[in-house]
Amino acid sequence: MDVGNERSAEGPSATAEEGMAGAAERAGRSAYADPPLMLKAPRVGQPGRFKWLFAAVWLFYLVDPVAKVSRSDHSPGFKWLIYGLVTVFVLVYAWLAYSVYPKSGPIGVVNEAPRAVVPTLAIMAALAFVTSVWVDSDLAGMWVYVGAGAGLGLTMRDGTAARGVFAALGLMTVCVLLSADLRSVSTWLTLAFPIFFAGMSTLGIRQMAALIGELREARNQVAHLAANEERLRLARDLHDLTGHSLATITLKAELAQRMLAKARDAAPEGPTPRLDAALTEVGEIEQVSRQTLTDIRQAVSGYRRATLAVEVASAHLALDAAGIKLDASPDVAAATEEFDARSESALAWCLREAVTNAIRHSAAEHVHITLVRSGDEMVLTVRNDGRGLAATVGDTDSCGGHGLTGLRERLDEVGGRLSVGGNDGDFRLVAAAPVKGVAG
Repeated sequence: MDVGNERSAEGPSATAEEGMAGAAERAGRSAYADPPLMLKAPRVGQPGRFKWLFAAVWLFYLVDPVAKVSRSDHSPGFKWLIYGLVTVFVLVYAWLAYSVYPKSGPIGVVNEAPRAVVPTLAIMAALAFVTSVWVDSDLAGMWVYVGAGAGLGLTMRDGTAARGVFAALGLMTVCVLLSADLRSVSTWLTLAFPIFFAGMSTLGIRQMAALIGELREARNQVAHLAANEERLRLARDLHDLTGHSLATITLKAELAQRMLAKARDAAPEGPTPRLDAALTEVGEIEQVSRQTLTDIRQAVSGYRRATLAVEVASAHLALDAAGIKLDASPDVAAATEEFDARSESALAWCLREAVTNAIRHSAAEHVHITLVRSGDEMVLTVRNDGRGLAATVGDTDSCGGHGLTGLRERLDEVGGRLSVGGNDGDFRLVAAAPVKGVAG
């Protein structure tokens, strides 16, 4: 009897030591398997207070015409008229560059043209037309700025900026045909090439800056995913290194309690205060080990909380395997750790469940995911083009609740809300959660 008990006590200890050794070895390997990311954000494409002065690089096209005016035989009044027109034109062009170039934000390039861009370009075109046709043909170089302004300020959607550059070329061609001093092929080529290259190169730089901004967002997503992977690794190692050992300690404490109780009951001399004290101490050891094991499991659960970056990455893999195309806004993954952690976790669960139901029930071909800030809330929208509400929402969900009830309970805990609806071909799940969370 005693021998058996001794063997049963030694067995788990040996297993625990082997488990700890194996976990330590795996932890050591994982610590060196993935080196930390040492990425430095590129300066190109970042906003700045003075980067709008880049547009001033084209000002040299006005230096020679203005110098010719100063050396010409025109009357002083006519010269001052030319100087005034040139000054107004330069100020309008500088204001255009200043107004459209971002001073802050994630990307140092304008993606959507402000409303004033088109009227400003119209004023510049009118000044260039009047000056080059009726005032001084040598100032036809103003059209270079109109082309550069179109490439700089107009939206890049649907080729609008490129069409603006070609419109400047067309208007310059009209000026060449109307002005006797400009009406020649060589003059047209002399103006056409700078207008085209100034406008298209400015547009190309905008596109490059936008691409760098997107790469920066992707780099942030990679960093978020790497941080989440590190959390998962720490959670696994914490569980492997301590969980099994604490469980073994708890079992040994229970075994010791039973052995001491039997020894106390079998004692011939009656009450045994020392055995009672030993039973109390062993009972406390069991309680402490159980509480520590519970605390570790709670810590591991906290490390493994759902995040939007992880869920978007998982959605890509799951939907791709199901043959469903995913269109996810970069803002979804980039928002990880940018607002309240509990709110993010609730939205991440909604995203996970929406993707799961889309795969299981909707027969969709496309899934669209967006995340926007609306006042004090972050609003997650998941749309698919499959079957509607009755087919898409399952009876139970992977959150541990029943259908939408489980998601609503998670959102209610953080002060959020849930809305679903839509017919076949346009089913939507919209979940909102507060940015700052609610008091616990």
